Amino acid sequence: MKNIKLSIFICSMLIITAVLSVTGEQLIIKTNDVIENNNVIIDEYSLPPPIHIDMVLEESICRRMSVRYFTGQAVTDEELSTILWAAYGFTENGNRSIYNPDGTYSTIIYVIRNDATYKYVPEDHSLSLFKSGNYLYLGQYTSPIKFGLVWDMDVESDELRGMADIGMLAQNIYFNANALNLGTITTGGGVNDLYELGIPSNEKPEIIMPLGHPSTPYDFTYDPRPGSNLPAIINNTNSLEDCINNRLISDKWDNMTLTDVEKSQVIWSSYGYSYLFDNLNNKWHRTLPSAIGIYPFKIYAADQDGVYEYIPGTHSISTVIQGDRREEINNTIESSDMWLASATWIIFPFYNTNIYPQYLTWWYYENGAIINNVLLEATTLDLYANVIYDISDKAGLRSALGISSQTNLLPLSVIPVGNPYIFIPPNNPPGIPDISGPNDGKIGKSYNYTFTSIDIDGDNISYYIIWGDGDVIPWTDFQLSGNSYLDSHTWTEVGDYVIKAKAKDIYGNESDWTEFEIKISNPRNKISFNSSFGRFFEKFSIFQRILSLIAGY
Repeated sequence: MKNIKLSIFICSMLIITAVLSVTGEQLIIKTNDVIENNNVIIDEYSLPPPIHIDMVLEESICRRMSVRYFTGQAVTDEELSTILWAAYGFTENGNRSIYNPDGTYSTIIYVIRNDATYKYVPEDHSLSLFKSGNYLYLGQYTSPIKFGLVWDMDVESDELRGMADIGMLAQNIYFNANALNLGTITTGGGVNDLYELGIPSNEKPEIIMPLGHPSTPYDFTYDPRPGSNLPAIINNTNSLEDCINNRLISDKWDNMTLTDVEKSQVIWSSYGYSYLFDNLNNKWHRTLPSAIGIYPFKIYAADQDGVYEYIPGTHSISTVIQGDRREEINNTIESSDMWLASATWIIFPFYNTNIYPQYLTWWYYENGAIINNVLLEATTLDLYANVIYDISDKAGLRSALGISSQTNLLPLSVIPVGNPYIFIPPNNPPGIPDISGPNDGKIGKSYNYTFTSIDIDGDNISYYIIWGDGDVIPWTDFQLSGNSYLDSHTWTEVGDYVIKAKAKDIYGNESDWTEFEIKISNPRNKISFNSSFGRFFEKFSIFQRILSLIAGY
């Protein structure tokens, strides 16, 4: 009987292996598999590596659109892996695929499939079984996969901040789905259906995003809307994947003016129109989705010369107020570590509270999408950006921007952009060297001297040495700061000499000279007169002197 059961188990595993081979599904079983209704439900399995997406960032932004109807074609594990990584995974340098300035990543992604619902585990890029059964009926639209985006209030207490994160990751879902010729849409209808999954009480459903192959393939035509006083949008060389992997963040900038092209690209990404015309829907899409079909934001920007309002329809800016207002702007925010006044292109998304004020969480979602676009576009331009949420004096900010009368405009964030400030500490010269060695000697004899200097910057040191008799060591090899350099010298003539030395660091900064005196004399044979030989020699010398005196007469 045991052999029969073993044979049945082996046959079952062979059948499962054969089925997976035929379907092409990659399934890496890790732990606790269960069988339900003849389907294998995996408790946890790793996702395959993401697919490399070479589409340039600007094209990805321009192809962003909402898709509501899908074919029955399955989404592969490789495609799912790519989208989940871009949405909320870890990048090559250990950062997350979206940016939270406080490091509070409070989104949970539930992946609803026809076999079960899983939670995405970013730390090891895997899916963990949450609940078996088919819950694809939750929310709106019919698709092979749905993402339930949930705010974890134990991680982030502010729901608006949590929604900004969701807006960022949802934007990456849009971009990567489209780049893979998949489609998605942001939906709030039926979002509370996610409670049927039995999610914990500290989690609140916010968004459901269906994912699948569009029932009608994409059909775009390059047809940019006419611009006005800003340069036309161009494609840069960095791919969407590159920008997610290498997002450039700074909190200090060098105050260098950006080019008109750089300003144009950054402000366009925040709220502009695609340069691709959608032939299916007969329209140009915006760079981010709309909540309930409207776009209630106003985008302002500031630089050294003034404050401007962005006009998306004509891709232009109009001057609101002239003059550098960045210092006044800086005084309205709470960010002691950020040098906002040094950023050279600052983006301000303002929400018009006269339009659907009851949907503030939705507008923070769109605010997150704006932030995500600006951070990615800045990266492809080799610019550095950041985001500030804490605007302590909203009225003061409106006043600094020259729009104090527009009290209906609510600032949701501040997004500084520019070239990074690279701190180069002032270089100090080395200290005056100390010379150690004998200060008297005899001609023809070699004497050792050490030269020691300390560089307060820790730079390596070289020494210039003048021996005082015409011999010079122009510069020694570089030594570690504080380490002594040893050299020797022999004087060939009697005299008083001055040894001089100075030090320089690896950047060429030199110390003052230092001097050391030495007296060189003739050598004498000194014999001790305490010995009998010495006493004899002394008497012989006296006798010689007497003979010399007699010979003189």
